[in-house]
Amino acid sequence: MPATVPTPADATAWNLALGETLDRAELHQRYGGRIQPRISPSRASRNIFLFTMPAGLFDGWTGEHVHFTGEGGRAGTDQVLTQGNKSVLHHHTEGRTLRLFHQQPDSTEVTYLGHLHLDRDRPYVWADAPCDPRRPLEIARRLVFRLRPVFSPPPGFLPTTPPATWTPKIHTDSSPALLPDPSPAERAAASLLASYSRYLRAAHATDLVHYRVRPAGTLTEVSTHHDPARNEVVAVRPTLARTAIWAALGELQDVTRFMDQRPDRALLLPAEPDHDVAELLHHAGAAAIWPVDHYVFARTRPPKRDEHH
Repeated sequence: MPATVPTPADATAWNLALGETLDRAELHQRYGGRIQPRISPSRASRNIFLFTMPAGLFDGWTGEHVHFTGEGGRAGTDQVLTQGNKSVLHHHTEGRTLRLFHQQPDSTEVTYLGHLHLDRDRPYVWADAPCDPRRPLEIARRLVFRLRPVFSPPPGFLPTTPPATWTPKIHTDSSPALLPDPSPAERAAASLLASYSRYLRAAHATDLVHYRVRPAGTLTEVSTHHDPARNEVVAVRPTLARTAIWAALGELQDVTRFMDQRPDRALLLPAEPDHDVAELLHHAGAAAIWPVDHYVFARTRPPKRDEHH
């Protein structure tokens, strides 16, 4: 008589309790799926396993949704809706169950955080993130799924930062604080901004008001700065690289949409731009500001308002 071959586990045979911890190899031995990726669809069961770990830049709990960063884009490219990302997107129509786990760094143990389903109204958003911490000005798109717990919130899952806001919003901040472990570019921008702020206080008895703007449908906030005396929005770039200038002009175009009054625009740069860059900024309706020494800043002539508004 032939030996009985055990049938693979399926969704109805799920027997892990919420908060239960086990070795990841054991999980896949029971229910299938691959042991390496963040998103692991199983051929042996109707499950898709999601593993939140440090690679999930935007992973977190908003109080309503679980944010789960997609996979891919390791070479500095945008993430795309293929392979594991595609399986998450189509789990409803394919009748597959999303199950979330937390995996500690440098550990093979995973903790079960619950059964999820994709938000049908807005299943995902795109977020901008540095391709590589060593190249902070090179930005790529990251896919962030919006998932709802089926039964209860995920136990012990850290809140996402910043919390999700899906409408345009501006709010003041007492100071433009650096994030933990800032990059060299972020430190240089903060130093340049602090010097300019000291100059405004000493020379003009005014200061910048700092804003964080999150356009609709995005997770990442843009920091920008308003000079109320001039009614001028200032973007900071610690480099004269063309790509950084282009990005700053787009940033100014984006954030000034949310201002009640029509502000002027300026770029705070580390040195005087050459003639062609100054002409580019003038054509785009923005002034250039740069330090002459530690205590004095110069600027190009701002374009006339009726030229660009």
